[in-house]
Amino acid sequence: MNSHRKSDRYTAFARNWKLIGITSRKKWRKSGIQDKVLWHVLEKIVGSNDGNKIINDACYAVGLLDGQALHNNSIDQEDDKNDICDTENKGKDEVAKTCLTTLELMCLLSGIHAELRTTNKKPTLKIMKCPYTDVLTGIHPPDSICKHHASGMIHAINRKSKLIRKQKMCAGDPYCEFMVDRDI
Repeated sequence: MNSHRKSDRYTAFARNWKLIGITSRKKWRKSGIQDKVLWHVLEKIVGSNDGNKIINDACYAVGLLDGQALHNNSIDQEDDKNDICDTENKGKDEVAKTCLTTLELMCLLSGIHAELRTTNKKPTLKIMKCPYTDVLTGIHPPDSICKHHASGMIHAINRKSKLIRKQKMCAGDPYCEFMVDRDI
């Protein structure tokens, strides 16, 4: 008999769902709770003393993971993998180009126009639209997210490399321009 009441309750709900304002397209997902909780935690962290450092460190850590994933996925053959990952034996410009290629791939996969060029005999990456504009909107500045995430991405390729941001849209430039310097 208890199952009969349950059935009636569900039948009534199914009949009347429109009356209480729930559309047939409404979906409730458990992950929505997790995202909301994490967002609130993030808002609290921003207001704390070490908030910026925590977020910057997290952006860098995610950059390392993203750089490794993009770099590993862009390598097709095992021989190429051994050659490309051996950045210790490559020249500065080759290492810089490999690092910038990983950033370029991130942009291209995001639908953002990016151009890898050689300027003054050094590889440079020109990005026409900021890939970080919509990341942590209102919580953390895109400039800081860019600096730390992109640094993590190039450090995934070579820890001795240093990201140089020559032009920045967030500073009023028409595009962003990146170079990589490697201390030997």
